[in-house]
Amino acid sequence: MEALLRRIHPEARTRVEESVRKAMEPNGSGHYENEYRILWPDGTPRWIISKGQVFFRERDGIRKPVRFIGAILDVTARRQAEQALWESEQQVRQLNSELEQRVIQRTSQLQAANKELEAFSYSVSHDLRAPLRHIDGFVDLLQESASADKLDPASREYLRIIGESAHRMGRLIDALLAFSRMGRAALHKTRVNMAELVRAALQDFRYDLEGRQIEWVVGELPEAFGDRSLLRQVWLNLVSNALKYSRTRSIARIEIGSISRPGEVVFFVRDNGIGFDMTAAGKLFGVFQRLHPASEFEGTGIGLANVRRIIQRHDGKTWAEAAPDQGATFYFSLPTIQSGSDAS
Repeated sequence: MEALLRRIHPEARTRVEESVRKAMEPNGSGHYENEYRILWPDGTPRWIISKGQVFFRERDGIRKPVRFIGAILDVTARRQAEQALWESEQQVRQLNSELEQRVIQRTSQLQAANKELEAFSYSVSHDLRAPLRHIDGFVDLLQESASADKLDPASREYLRIIGESAHRMGRLIDALLAFSRMGRAALHKTRVNMAELVRAALQDFRYDLEGRQIEWVVGELPEAFGDRSLLRQVWLNLVSNALKYSRTRSIARIEIGSISRPGEVVFFVRDNGIGFDMTAAGKLFGVFQRLHPASEFEGTGIGLANVRRIIQRHDGKTWAEAAPDQGATFYFSLPTIQSGSDAS
């Protein structure tokens, strides 16, 4: 017993000695059990559980210990596993704490960014519109003077260009504000009948199609789960894009369809228009990015950026394929509807 006590780690030696002493007292329990560290004979530290039983003999009314038996169980592996588990739990707690702090920090940054964006939108809406209204008003006044032959033809042309530029600037401001709102609008997701949305979109363009020959090919369009209003905007932008860039064709052909893939549905709008070089495809979905001059094809350069932002908010992807003078196909993907999604 003395040899064992000498090998006990100092932090536990007093506790073990006290436990043994109490077990050997005349009125003691006669047994003890402790778990502690010791130095193995080879010098390595080990964790053990030691159990002992004291046998007493009573003589002349006095109970004295006469024999002691015990056993030692090496539980080092268990303690190491417990220590590793504790350290892992501590690491998880630390990581969770750091993650919570990052979330709080990012949330604060996002709130600050949203406030800045709201301030920017207000500034764009009010501060930039005021000088545009002045430009527009004075152009009208000068054009009235021009009607009385007070301005030469070149000056009247300058006024026309100024007026058109001011109007274009106003349209760009409206588009920029719409793009800003698109990223902050709350999503109201439900099951959406995509075939119905496409039919409604085509109906919206009926007055723009007068005098044009267009071959429509509309395939199977499965339901999607998303914000009906925003997905409608996606179809309007893509169909408008196809109509715009195919108007140089005597007969425009616009195909609308879908492709089912594991975990997602890919929708597309394909046209036989002027297309574009794929080396410039990276610019397609950027704000104010245009692959063709505004003098040839009208637009603000916001439509496809809105499409990408909307689809990203629906956990989908957007991309395009094309070749110069061979048409273009614009794709967007949406996750497959999961069972239990709300009905429309």
